[in-house]
Amino acid sequence: MLRGRRETIRWISERLTFVVALGLAAGLAFSAFVIWGFFELADAVMEGDSRAFDRAVLLYIHQNVPDWLDTPMRLVTALGYYYVVVPLLAVVLFMFYRRGWRLSAVLLVVSTGGSIVLTTVLKGVFRRARPELFDSGYQASFYSFPSGHATVAVGFYGMLTVILAYRLRGPARWLVAALGVLVVVLIGSSRLYLGVHYPTDILAGYLSALLWLVCVGGVYALWLSVRGLRAAESSREGGQ
Repeated sequence: MLRGRRETIRWISERLTFVVALGLAAGLAFSAFVIWGFFELADAVMEGDSRAFDRAVLLYIHQNVPDWLDTPMRLVTALGYYYVVVPLLAVVLFMFYRRGWRLSAVLLVVSTGGSIVLTTVLKGVFRRARPELFDSGYQASFYSFPSGHATVAVGFYGMLTVILAYRLRGPARWLVAALGVLVVVLIGSSRLYLGVHYPTDILAGYLSALLWLVCVGGVYALWLSVRGLRAAESSREGGQ
């Protein structure tokens, strides 16, 4: 019986090692694809190749989306501002620490803080002016590319969704995942409705934040796998 238990533990350890290696390979491949996509998009923006597309999308939204969406879109776009994200982050961190989810709290801080730093640096590098195709009565400052709202939306709400979905089971997991994606998409869409970002700004924000999210999420998954390996090793040593 003892021998069977050891064989089971060894099988679990080998499986975890394979999963970690496979996950790292997939993460690297996906990261390479996202990096390629971002720089291709940035090149199109800097060369002016995206100008016609950007103008057409913004003007279509301005001319066809009903006016009654103005107030809801302003409320949604507020979710991407630091004065909303930072207090929400503080509340979530408090709840995580109360539950003992300390690593999750650290990862959420790193993901959110990293997305803020990333978008600030990239804006300073590309220095794209904001669109002035129409006046929505809404003012936004600093540069346009990539969208800070889109980047922070993925960095904070996206990572929060990943953490909660990982810990939940059944329908609750899919509900949280759907709500998280919806919030991220709505925040990006609100910037287009208000005319303060081009579509390529939003896409670039999503891509840059997604790369950061994959890196942070990869560290999280790696830690969980290593912890599982250590637990299996401890059990094997205890059974000897």
